[in-house]
Amino acid sequence: MNNQPAILSAPHYQPLLPDEPRLSTIIKGECALLMETSPVTALGMGLMLEQECGIRGGVLQANRLSDIYGLLLLHHPRVLMMELYGCDESVLDGLRLVSRCNESWPLTQVIVCTELSDVRGIKVLVSSGVNGVVLRYEPLSALVQCTRAVLTGGRAYSPKVQEIIAQAEPVVKHLTARELDVLHYLFSGKNVTSTASIMHLDIRTVSTYKRNAMFKLGFHSDSELFTYGGWMAKRGNSLAF
Repeated sequence: MNNQPAILSAPHYQPLLPDEPRLSTIIKGECALLMETSPVTALGMGLMLEQECGIRGGVLQANRLSDIYGLLLLHHPRVLMMELYGCDESVLDGLRLVSRCNESWPLTQVIVCTELSDVRGIKVLVSSGVNGVVLRYEPLSALVQCTRAVLTGGRAYSPKVQEIIAQAEPVVKHLTARELDVLHYLFSGKNVTSTASIMHLDIRTVSTYKRNAMFKLGFHSDSELFTYGGWMAKRGNSLAF
């Protein structure tokens, strides 16, 4: 990476809730959307996306997972770079967003930069259909390489993520949007009956979703689900390198 910051121009960085003049720098379908709470880190990541990865449509910033939906709807970014959880948001919230993005914005490439290192969690993430995965503690060069590969139409996982994927156990299968919703409510303290009421579904249907999700995750009991699946309820604050 260029080590002469004096010659770097500021990226077409667009904060959430932008003023109108700066909004014109964002090109729909060509911009990048970055989840990051720190303006300084966001600036550096924006420079990386523009100067190292060829983004020419500007860089949008979201502070939380919940901020991302509206920006996806409005700007249809070329790439979304996100952590799996934000302030008061869980890994399950992030996985649900990935599922929604795959369904509603299939042309947006999704790269997850995460501090989550649970083997089962990383395998769930990979099976979710994201285009790239990098662990937070890996060098910035790993993120650059991953992003470049994704933007050329491929799927890319960092060296550490590849090591995790290569492990034989546990085998994890893709979780559907409904299964993720059920897990979200269960890890929020709801039981199957309450979850069925919230989702306006039959209790037996919710029980089936729960059973299928547990099977895909390799859990055989509620005790295993809540003891070894605690990573799904993990919450965090920001994405930073």
